[in-house]
Amino acid sequence: MLFRSKLAFAPIPRRLAVISSIDAAGYGDFTKHLICNDFGYVFKVKLFQATMQGASAPSSISQAFQTIANDPSGFDAVLLLRGGGSTLDLVCFDDFSIASSIANCPYPVLTAIGHDRDYHIADMIAYKYVKTPTALADEFINAYISVEETIDEYSARITKAMSGKISLLL
Repeated sequence: MLFRSKLAFAPIPRRLAVISSIDAAGYGDFTKHLICNDFGYVFKVKLFQATMQGASAPSSISQAFQTIANDPSGFDAVLLLRGGGSTLDLVCFDDFSIASSIANCPYPVLTAIGHDRDYHIADMIAYKYVKTPTALADEFINAYISVEETIDEYSARITKAMSGKISLLL
């Protein structure tokens, strides 16, 4: 079993494996928000479709995790997305097989399941959880913003240092 503290999270996570249903509103919201971001940041998102509620959801989601682990592409993170629903719709995210799949995933797993009030075993096991798929998209956009700000700060320092050296030569 891997432990989330042992997994390295990329400072600029670009290659994202998403477990969701292709026609789920949460997946659509996440994708639109991430891909159409105002900053022009580019992400590579690969969907691994799974059933996201009902009796077949745990095995379907676990199979998606297995497919991701065997995918030669490699990923910076795995995202488990499911928008809101009733308590009964989301009970599958408390299943042992999903928790085990998250714990054994070779990549950091981030979850965005349900509404603000929802908290599941999958969330507890994940590297990180947020409340909604759109909030998860913001996490990745903010990671890019943070790196860009750091680069800008170093650039300003280098420019100032070089200006000082050039003025000494004149």
